[in-house]
Amino acid sequence: MFLRLLPWFGKTTPKAQYHDTQVLEMDFLVDEFHEAMADIKDPVRTRMHAALMSCQSPKDLWFMRSKLFGLISKHHCESVANTRVARLDQKLRFFVDNHPDYSSDELPTGPMALLH
Repeated sequence: MFLRLLPWFGKTTPKAQYHDTQVLEMDFLVDEFHEAMADIKDPVRTRMHAALMSCQSPKDLWFMRSKLFGLISKHHCESVANTRVARLDQKLRFFVDNHPDYSSDELPTGPMALLH
């Protein structure tokens, strides 16, 4: 009877899979940044678009978050900015946890919350 339980030892519960975070390409992450600021017409958006095109790692995108948060909160409100950036954080974390070329050590440690 004990031998029948052996296959279940060592199994862990699967991680939560988010159907909308199946992001395994950097281009998809960059597109998510563009989507977060799609309804904003501002010269800063144009500069951010150019900066996003030069991002080559998740760490580069991580440091763009604060500029995105500022832009969104300027044109909407801080609550909307928190919601949109939290969604990006979720996708960014999924990306580094599941992509074979990147490790979660590349992002700053601690919760993926905005630092004020």
